[in-house]
Amino acid sequence: MLLNNACFSKPTNEHQLAVCVEAIKVVETLVQLTQDNLRVHLLGVLIPILISLLASGPPPSKHAKTLHDHALQRLMKIGPQYPHPFKAIMTSAPELKQQLEAAIRASQASSKAKAPSTQPKAAPAAPSIKLRMDFSNYK
Repeated sequence: MLLNNACFSKPTNEHQLAVCVEAIKVVETLVQLTQDNLRVHLLGVLIPILISLLASGPPPSKHAKTLHDHALQRLMKIGPQYPHPFKAIMTSAPELKQQLEAAIRASQASSKAKAPSTQPKAAPAAPSIKLRMDFSNYK
């Protein structure tokens, strides 16, 4: 219930954010401890909640961004960990699939935009070893 409430009112401070993250961890632990045949039902609760925590546009606050990133990270882990239930849930709810795909595309676009700017062009460095012989005449 606590996790579901977080979907409707996004966290506004560090304490609420920590409670939401811990609630996600508790439900994930329950999913791991559940029998295989019943796991799809718990994932059917968890996955829509995690997708609703994803921001459709730029997150309005740093807490919402942190929660968005955490939810996306968890969804990216749950998909490969439980492929058949994940696929069944995504095919049964196309609107969830569209939201998740949009969030993944936005995440990839933002990481591509950040990647070139984080790597400055390195100037050729001076050689660290000084050669005793001049090899410029050898061709």
